[in-house]
Amino acid sequence: MYNNFLDLDDDRADLHLIYVWPVPYQGTVSFGDGTKNGPEAILKASYQIEPYDPELKVDIGELCSFKTLPFQRPNVAGPDHLYEEMRDFLKDYDPGRDFFLTLGGEHSISFPLVDFYSRQYPDLAIIQIDAHADLRKNFEGSTYSHACVMARINELGLKTVQVGIRSLSRNEADFITNNQEQILPIYPWDLPSPLEAAHIVKDFISNRPVYVSFDADGLDPSIMPGTGTPEPGGLSYSWVKDFWKALWPGPKLVGMDFCELAPQPESVVSESTAVKCILKVLSTYFSQLKK
Repeated sequence: MYNNFLDLDDDRADLHLIYVWPVPYQGTVSFGDGTKNGPEAILKASYQIEPYDPELKVDIGELCSFKTLPFQRPNVAGPDHLYEEMRDFLKDYDPGRDFFLTLGGEHSISFPLVDFYSRQYPDLAIIQIDAHADLRKNFEGSTYSHACVMARINELGLKTVQVGIRSLSRNEADFITNNQEQILPIYPWDLPSPLEAAHIVKDFISNRPVYVSFDADGLDPSIMPGTGTPEPGGLSYSWVKDFWKALWPGPKLVGMDFCELAPQPESVVSESTAVKCILKVLSTYFSQLKK
């Protein structure tokens, strides 16, 4: 078992504290499985990734302290029960102070976190990196399915930016069209430059605090093959990292998740890419706070 993200010490009181919460849940996956193995794979891969970012010239270990929490035990009774258990766990934490990096598991794990932060920040905005809209009212008998997570978030009245979506139903497409004040799609076939996209996002969310929900399948499967529902034509690592660089300085980041990683046998490409994506978000955001 790998005890702490990046194998860094967790006792630096002078640094920004990040709680790393592994939630290995895959109760509603609808195609390939394996997302229950995502959190451990990310933690394991993080031991092999340098905390220093030569492009940004910052070391995340000098900016943040990580405290990895015990793995959330999956509830086989269904995603609604998992939601309640995650809500109960979060009652001991302060959404105005505590920063969670939650490792899924399937995308349904995001809703309890967004709900948690929205209580402190009713004007919260979500930046969703994803191949799928996840706006179904229900899917396979569940309203808390991974395919419904953004619909549940939408019901909280929060603005959402969907970056990279390229697989959605006709009903989801109509829903986006009819809710343009609340949902901003940035499609990969009409992808602006990272700088343009950051300006568009900042205009849309105004000065709202932000929660980042990063679904592995938002990336192109050529660099992220380890996911249960891969979709061709996805985002490149270079575009995503440059988007974060253009977004900050900018909105306050309150928390994030990385979900839907399904590690492949005999390969560490996907989990290594996941760690690099997480580090780019954190390093870009926390480094600009010191300037």
